[in-house]
Amino acid sequence: MHLTKALIAEFIGTFALIFIGAGAVVAVDPNNWVAIGLAHGFVIMVFAYAFGNESNSYVNPALTIGVVVAGEGRLSAAVPVFLAQIAGGIVGGLVLAAVYGANAPNHLGMTMINTDMTSIAGGLFLEFIGTFFLMTAVLNTALRGTAGNFAPFAIGMTVAFCIMAFGPVTGASLNPARTLGPAIGTGVYTQVLAYSIVQILGAIVAAILYRVVYARRIGDETHPEVDERQAAF
Repeated sequence: MHLTKALIAEFIGTFALIFIGAGAVVAVDPNNWVAIGLAHGFVIMVFAYAFGNESNSYVNPALTIGVVVAGEGRLSAAVPVFLAQIAGGIVGGLVLAAVYGANAPNHLGMTMINTDMTSIAGGLFLEFIGTFFLMTAVLNTALRGTAGNFAPFAIGMTVAFCIMAFGPVTGASLNPARTLGPAIGTGVYTQVLAYSIVQILGAIVAAILYRVVYARRIGDETHPEVDERQAAF
């Protein structure tokens, strides 16, 4: 039942991220990247507080992979969580398309590299480094416990400041489900695979760094041998 709760939580959270985050790109001034960043950041924060006891509410397949690589989650539980997040992203994109139409303004919040501002390689690097920052924030504030109850705020604001910094360049997705959802809604899949690859790589690099340098050790007072978070995911 615990894993079932985690799957429901991850589906709802990822759906909300697409519906509210990408929906903000459709509904507000497309140049208002502060509002768009905060829409994404607050959704992540709220659902992390709401569902953190069930799943940690990563709402991001790249983070799910990174948590396993970091040694903070089990592969057997991560696979269904990954699929729930992808499903939430797809449904979010389809619902956006049903509400606004596939030809809605700003392509339903679809994330693509603005080649007037950077190269394809430059845009992909931004997605890589942004996801690296996000994975680092999750592992250290939430799983290592450096931020306590403020971890959801720190994680949500990491997404928000990345969107404010380079949202106009790539959309600052940092999340394969966030990339895929609007693409499903519009039927346009340009750069989806490239985005997803560099996002996953960013999470993996951050996870390896964490595992080598920062990971909690068995025997530490803050690291019980069986942790509720690991039991859930």
